[in-house]
Amino acid sequence: MYKDILVVPTARSEAVGPFAASLADSFRAGLRVVGPALDLAAPSYVVPEMPVEILDNARESVRAAARDRVEGIAGLAREKGIDPRTEVISGSLDACAHELARRARYCDLAIVEQPDREAREGDTQLLEAILFGSGRPLLVVPFIQKRALAFDNALVAWDESATAARAVAAALPFLKRTNHVEVVTVDDRSRPRSAEPETLARHLEAHGVRTRGRRLPNVGDVTDTLLSHAADIGADYLVMGGYGHSRLREFILGGATRGILASMTVPILMMH
Repeated sequence: MYKDILVVPTARSEAVGPFAASLADSFRAGLRVVGPALDLAAPSYVVPEMPVEILDNARESVRAAARDRVEGIAGLAREKGIDPRTEVISGSLDACAHELARRARYCDLAIVEQPDREAREGDTQLLEAILFGSGRPLLVVPFIQKRALAFDNALVAWDESATAARAVAAALPFLKRTNHVEVVTVDDRSRPRSAEPETLARHLEAHGVRTRGRRLPNVGDVTDTLLSHAADIGADYLVMGGYGHSRLREFILGGATRGILASMTVPILMMH
């Protein structure tokens, strides 16, 4: 059960606030709202030449905007009888990413909004830091999301990996509330058919989840196949593993995960 939820509003976040407040209300969970205020991104040779007053004003403007986002979500939570904890963290992108991953470890679930395609790459890096660095499940909300999370239909992407297994375990509080859950494996001709969606479906049924398993033919790539099927069955959310690898200190998302995040139309619960 989710009893302590972290929500991270970034500069372009609009959908995540109402969504997180309604989810916390549904689970009667505590809510922690942490707004990152990123330092001015400018070439190192430019900053020393800038007047201190301009730098200070720019930083304070960013912090004020972050406080406004945090307080906006806090106000939505208070309307539902939830007394949230609020905080603004400031610093470099790397520092804020590190601190968000730390704070997520003290919560049951973190919620962020899908990075806007036109947004700064920093929003994606903050998401990746939480996904890969927290050890906690991450719920990504599409920026087109207009309603609270429903529990009529759900789709579980299953490839028999340890990452997918962690995602399924983390999603049980959602899955147990959902009326119909479909576990799907996308056939990949380049690999042997080892994943068993029907077996996972039986496992979930042991937890009281109404589930069926099936295989999907690949219609082009995994992203297109999953999102097309999610639309076909009217899925309210998708559960999948979050794949990637680290190169030096930079987090790089795997192709399937990056494709899903770029094209997602339903909330996605991920776990690495």
